Amino acid sequence: MIKVMLVDDHQLLREGLKTILETTNDFEVVAEATDGQQGLDALAKVTPDIIILDIRMQPMDGITMLRQLRAQQNQVPVVVLTTFDDQAPIQQAMQLGAKGYLLKDATRETIIQTLHNALNGQVALEAEIAAKAFQPATTTTAAPLSPQNQAILTAVAQGYHSKEIAATMHLSERTIKAHLTQIYNDFGVFTRAEAVAYALKHQLIEI
Repeated sequence: MIKVMLVDDHQLLREGLKTILETTNDFEVVAEATDGQQGLDALAKVTPDIIILDIRMQPMDGITMLRQLRAQQNQVPVVVLTTFDDQAPIQQAMQLGAKGYLLKDATRETIIQTLHNALNGQVALEAEIAAKAFQPATTTTAAPLSPQNQAILTAVAQGYHSKEIAATMHLSERTIKAHLTQIYNDFGVFTRAEAVAYALKHQLIEI
């Protein structure tokens, strides 16, 4: 039996996925979490064979969890499940080692096949979003970051928290958060992961 962890903040979606998976003869849901931190905590107690992970969650989103898994050298394959099919998070999830990318309206057959492909070491994406994952990044020009904001966002991309960044840069944590808010407003985004994805997409930072 293949052991699955579900990490998604929507209970109805988790229940739907659990029903789909457990009506097969192959899969068993052994853990559920509502955000990335809960997912990381659950991994201390269970060892799934595969993780189905949402991108947009609070307080810890899926990109951040993927980054933490990579830092820990955790080899459990991850399939990203989301309604958000923009190019940047697809590419970022792939860069962080995700083995598949499913839209939340994927069919039962597509979900099952994608999980099997990921378990076999194949990077599995739905055909309709595969082009987005591998096409060159857009050449749209974005306003450059100030040196200070570039340093802050680079540190965020490397997984550092505001308190750690503040200590390194000899600034207050409140000041770091104010700079991040300014970056979010400039980029038109709402989370750290989206800000990092935008900056990477437009080559404003390097990690």
